[in-house]
Amino acid sequence: PKWAWCWPVNRRVLYNRASVDPQGKPYAPNKAVIAWNGEKWEGDVPDGGWAPGTKHPFIMTVNGMGQIFGPGRVDGPLPEYYEPLECPVIEHPFSKQLHSPTALHFADEKKAVCDPRFPFVCSTYRVTEHWQSGVMTRWTPWLIEAEPQIFVEMSPDLAKMRGIANGEKVIVESERASLWAIAIVTPRLKPFMVMGQTVHQVGLPWHYGWVHPKDGGDSANLLTPSVGDPNTGIPETKAFMVNVKKA
Repeated sequence: PKWAWCWPVNRRVLYNRASVDPQGKPYAPNKAVIAWNGEKWEGDVPDGGWAPGTKHPFIMTVNGMGQIFGPGRVDGPLPEYYEPLECPVIEHPFSKQLHSPTALHFADEKKAVCDPRFPFVCSTYRVTEHWQSGVMTRWTPWLIEAEPQIFVEMSPDLAKMRGIANGEKVIVESERASLWAIAIVTPRLKPFMVMGQTVHQVGLPWHYGWVHPKDGGDSANLLTPSVGDPNTGIPETKAFMVNVKKA
């Protein structure tokens, strides 16, 4: 019950010294993360063990201060909200700019924006039993027995809409490719409201494809768009548009 996410040296909250005043007193005593007792820190492992007032808390920034202004960023110094390059809406309420104008992508690659052929948001993710693309773990018998092939999670509402039963083989297709997957109908996924309209989401693991196992299915990355963050190039594989239908 005491296991939880941590940073190096068992620190649970990064920059946790920002939760106290210059004297080490918590700004929110009823939910203190750390506190200075006059001799040492109590609570979480402090982000830097200096006494209060010795150094500013944001130890990985140049001046030790928190900041929303990020100099040197390709997409501008201040945070801005953009929809993914594939999305179910034609506008959002935060600005007139729907997508990031500096996102890395191939201009000749087709994108599905509010395309009725691809009405569902898709996200890719991992399962505990497989590592990265699965090229190592798929050769381990007990792991492939636990997670033998690609699947697609969907809500009961979406399954009913498409006439899909749990365990059936279905086709998931995007603007770029299509693949088969085993349907997992689960209340873990639920439709949500976006700009006044109901949006359904499905999810695919990306551990399969290519040689082994024989009936494991294709790589989910066949479906994903080639879009990258403008600063890091990290691919935008967590939000794109697909269709799901019975095989």
